[in-house]
Amino acid sequence: MLPLAQKWQEGFNAEHSEIEIGISGGGSGIGIEALISGSAEIANASRPMKDEEKQRARAAGVEPVEHVIAYDGLAVVVHLSNPLNELSIKQIANIFAGEVNNWNEVGGPDSEIVIINRDSASGTWAAFKELVLAGREYAPEALAVSSNQAIIDLVARYPPTIGYVSLSYLDDSVNALKVTATPGDDAIEPSVGNVQNDSYPISRALYCYTKGEPTGEVGEYVQWIKGPAGQAIVAELGYVPVSE
Repeated sequence: MLPLAQKWQEGFNAEHSEIEIGISGGGSGIGIEALISGSAEIANASRPMKDEEKQRARAAGVEPVEHVIAYDGLAVVVHLSNPLNELSIKQIANIFAGEVNNWNEVGGPDSEIVIINRDSASGTWAAFKELVLAGREYAPEALAVSSNQAIIDLVARYPPTIGYVSLSYLDDSVNALKVTATPGDDAIEPSVGNVQNDSYPISRALYCYTKGEPTGEVGEYVQWIKGPAGQAIVAELGYVPVSE
């Protein structure tokens, strides 16, 4: 959510230069910890807060309030030379769990599969694990990187790789696979339109968390994010606005 936060800051401060906003990245878990510790007024998160995080927040005197501010899809990406066009959720899960190790097991070339994963502080890591692996653990040999862009860069350079990224990071340097939810279903392309119509199976909400109902400057900022100007930035960056 860092690109969204940075663009929101720019847009909001163009209208409200008197309000100072500091932006810091590091992953959803880092933002939530900052909210709990009191070092942040708003935590941006690409996953819901966990029950134990809410419990620790309340023990620290923070009542977290959830705001859904956008929707996103997670695209499974491979190298442009990979001839595959689609995979099922089950096949993707088996790959990322380390149970399928060669591309020829899923209709690809006779080559090892190299898994590129996000680090565990990432909300994207948690969302993909919930939506795709459904309780299983990631393969221990998966290479963990700190950003969506790092996954794009690695997959674009190395033919054996597979990774996953937010739709907003997709570009022509990688092949984004279509996904089938269950055998026999149509393969669905990862796109904003297919997230909007709820046909793409790997999609999620994006959140802001505040300390109680936001008031004052924080409340003004959150309402701006949810309003036309903030949601226009959501669409501009390739996410799905909550108003659509």
